[in-house]
Amino acid sequence: MKKTTDQVKNAEREASILLNHAVELSQAAASNSDKEKILALDSNLKLWVEIETTLKNAKNLLPEEIKTNLLKLSKFVERLTLTKGVKMTKNDFDTLVNINMQISGGLVDAVKNSLAREEAFQLLKCAIDLSTAKENNNTSDMVNALENNMKLWVYIKTLASSEKNPLPKETKTNLIKLADYVSSKTLEVGKNVDNINEKAIDSMIMTNLQISEGLMTKRTK
Repeated sequence: MKKTTDQVKNAEREASILLNHAVELSQAAASNSDKEKILALDSNLKLWVEIETTLKNAKNLLPEEIKTNLLKLSKFVERLTLTKGVKMTKNDFDTLVNINMQISGGLVDAVKNSLAREEAFQLLKCAIDLSTAKENNNTSDMVNALENNMKLWVYIKTLASSEKNPLPKETKTNLIKLADYVSSKTLEVGKNVDNINEKAIDSMIMTNLQISEGLMTKRTK
């Protein structure tokens, strides 16, 4: 029983680390600071070097196919980071973020009881979808991203409004206010989606990133 509990805790910890690095990479990509980009890239690179070292350990009991695929991903992350560094494009950053999210997602599936982790993952995914749609100036993708983000926040508001929700009253009140804020911004952007209000989109993206980071921080305490 203890062994199973330890495995779940380890999976949660690893998922949290990967998602935290995904958040840092997303924020760095949206920043004009080379220093912030270098710090995020360096931290993520060190993480994947550590993952690679762990995979090569003889005591690692993961199936060979999974280890092989993870090693390939590790090499790809290392090569992309060392080759381009701070000169990475937005798409390069998105690639690194998506790799972390996908691997973390597999770990999250193993710990489905971690609702906060799942919500953090979905918030981050919606933030990336909004950012990508804005970057590509793609109206269709923006409509889909706005719709999915709205659905997520309606879900969060429903949970926060429930009397059975054990969250502190102040936290629930803040989440409800944020949900209403996202709803108003979505309607504002939706009125003229062909001429994207970048400030409103950036505001929603940062809201998702901040709440996602907050959820992950609480889960690791």
